[in-house]
Amino acid sequence: MKSNPSKIRMADKRAARLLCQAFNDAMHGGAEYKTALMKMIDSQKSQISELRSLDSKSVLAASNLQVNVMFPHEYRKNAIQMIAYLLNKHINPNLDGADRFMLEAFVDEQLLDLKEWVN
Repeated sequence: MKSNPSKIRMADKRAARLLCQAFNDAMHGGAEYKTALMKMIDSQKSQISELRSLDSKSVLAASNLQVNVMFPHEYRKNAIQMIAYLLNKHINPNLDGADRFMLEAFVDEQLLDLKEWVN
């Protein structure tokens, strides 16, 4: 079985790092979860050209991700899903399933543990 070459670009990994760092910083700074997601998007518009035209409130409202979390451990999981959504929908929609999985794993490595955000 022949494997397809990865379509993950260096720009995709850079965008993932920038988004994760912005979210980590906002959460570590005491921002409320939804605010941290909006700050993550808005603060990176100058660095990630694909995000410039996005309205963070609309993206959060339109995404089918559940932003209202019930349990603390869901914050991190949902943040990973939101970043993966931005990467797959707006930054590089040409990724196949395997690449999306790999990029989501990369995002998981970049995000701090929940306990580190709240200290």
